Amino acid sequence: MEVCRGGFRTADPDDAHERTEPLMTGHRMTVRREGASFAADVRWVAGDGLGLLRFSYGAAVDIRSHPLDAFATVHLPVRAGFHAEHRGMRVRADASRGAVFSSSGPLTMRWDAGLDLLVLKIDRADLERELAALLGRAPDAPLAFDLAMPRAGGTVSGAAELVRSTCAAAGPDGPPPRVWAALKHAAATALLLGHPHSYTEALRAPTAPASSTVVRRVLDRAAADPARPPTAPELARLTGVSERTLRTVFHAEFGVGPVTYLRRRRLDAVHRELADLDPAGGTTVADVALRHGFAHAGRFAAEYRARFGEAPSTTLHRCAPRT
Repeated sequence: MEVCRGGFRTADPDDAHERTEPLMTGHRMTVRREGASFAADVRWVAGDGLGLLRFSYGAAVDIRSHPLDAFATVHLPVRAGFHAEHRGMRVRADASRGAVFSSSGPLTMRWDAGLDLLVLKIDRADLERELAALLGRAPDAPLAFDLAMPRAGGTVSGAAELVRSTCAAAGPDGPPPRVWAALKHAAATALLLGHPHSYTEALRAPTAPASSTVVRRVLDRAAADPARPPTAPELARLTGVSERTLRTVFHAEFGVGPVTYLRRRRLDAVHRELADLDPAGGTTVADVALRHGFAHAGRFAAEYRARFGEAPSTTLHRCAPRT
């Protein structure tokens, strides 16, 4: 899709509504009978996944819009302002504060007379693709932005200005497709990283370590204190992943969960130690078992027999050193 420009002027509210609706979404506009008369001046530049629009209606108007569905928008007043309500939040947008409308939920706006409004429009599919790239996974719930957006030093306002200035410098044909793609990426990234939304905390969370690092941390912990076997929650905190991810990693590597895997390793360590012991030396099976974190003698003996086919005492005496 190539970048295209367009615009119109009209003093007829019905004409303005009919021409504007395809640019945004279904809505109802009511002209308030106060102040200046209605005189719409609408301009836009649009391409694949991104659009920049400028609205001026002259008169004060009320707008009730259907959910945006296919896109999200950033509304930045250039002159005057408006009141907005969206998804249970309210904002007064003006020179100090913009508004971000998510692609879910209806919205209402009450425009001041003389409002000059810049609107940055980004397709939901492009936002979700950028979000997935940042998360390292597909989002599992709708992306929802905070409504109010401070403008001072804001990255989103800067991205909108970058789009505007680049389009102005490009002339009547607009920026070439490769430049437009870069602008879309910059705008989407600025919005996802520069304005709070439902995935902000997930983006700020530390990246989960690689599976090899997870396994090494678990084994290091087990070796550091073999008499105190770690629990699954402790291992999750240690490795920085969820218990579910921890289980997934160990099942992929060893076919069992981390606690079961470590228990088997401890049984193997007991077996080796018993095989090397001299039964006349005074060390008992219970001593070895406790050293490796087996405090319940009966349960230990049953697990040992299930794994090695004999009682631990049999291993001790069968493998005793010969003189």
